[in-house]
Amino acid sequence: MIPFYETTDNVLRAFYTSNFNFPSHLHSHLELLYVKTGEIIVTIRDKTKRLKEGDFAVIFPNVIHSYDSEFSDDLTESSILIAICGINLTGEFLKKVTRYYPGNPFITSGDLHENVIYAMEQLEIERRHGQDLSACAALLQLVLARCMPVLDLNKNNDMPSYDLTSKIVTFVSEYFQEPLTLTDLAEQLNVSKYHLSRIFSSKLNTSFNKYLNHIRLDYAITLMQLTDYSLTQISMDSGFESQRTFNRAFLEVFHLSPREYRQNTNRAKP
Repeated sequence: MIPFYETTDNVLRAFYTSNFNFPSHLHSHLELLYVKTGEIIVTIRDKTKRLKEGDFAVIFPNVIHSYDSEFSDDLTESSILIAICGINLTGEFLKKVTRYYPGNPFITSGDLHENVIYAMEQLEIERRHGQDLSACAALLQLVLARCMPVLDLNKNNDMPSYDLTSKIVTFVSEYFQEPLTLTDLAEQLNVSKYHLSRIFSSKLNTSFNKYLNHIRLDYAITLMQLTDYSLTQISMDSGFESQRTFNRAFLEVFHLSPREYRQNTNRAKP
């Protein structure tokens, strides 16, 4: 399973996942990542770090980030705990998470307070058993209280201006549900589509079509897990021009059909 691209009003998503990859994206929620076992490369804004067992990452709202686990020949599956939380749960930390960004978003295992691990595990349990929002807010604020002192916060207005890659990610994140081509994107950003193709290849390590499909598929998975919408409706809401295109893209990435994926997900629910 991959972390979904958050465009819904879902207040909390907390789950374990294994080896995964996800291209540069952003959303309006606070995202927390704890490496229980294994390793993963995480990029947050312009900082990239290989996180190992016991390490932690904090991703503030609207900050570009990506994941990469295709760096190792070791077939041992990692265990990654991710919590994606609405900022309304942050309480007294709301101004900090909306007006600042971490200069150092990574916390190594030796510097991570044990309360953080406990709170993350409890958030995942809450998600599975009722999701008491008062309890979730308290747990999230415990994480932030322990992490804030070591994040080296900087004001958002001190953040370097967006480069072209950031503009691409921001635009696609806002308009992926609409018909969108490389030519459309080039016109909106006032650059040639050939230059954009080079950016996708060199900076995002993918093509425009694969990047767009990845964002759309991740949103489709969210709808499949959280709603009873038909697969036809989900394909349309996710931006695919037809269910056939949706099915083909889904099969290429996940090696099973959307219907099979939904059936497997329903069987796995407690």
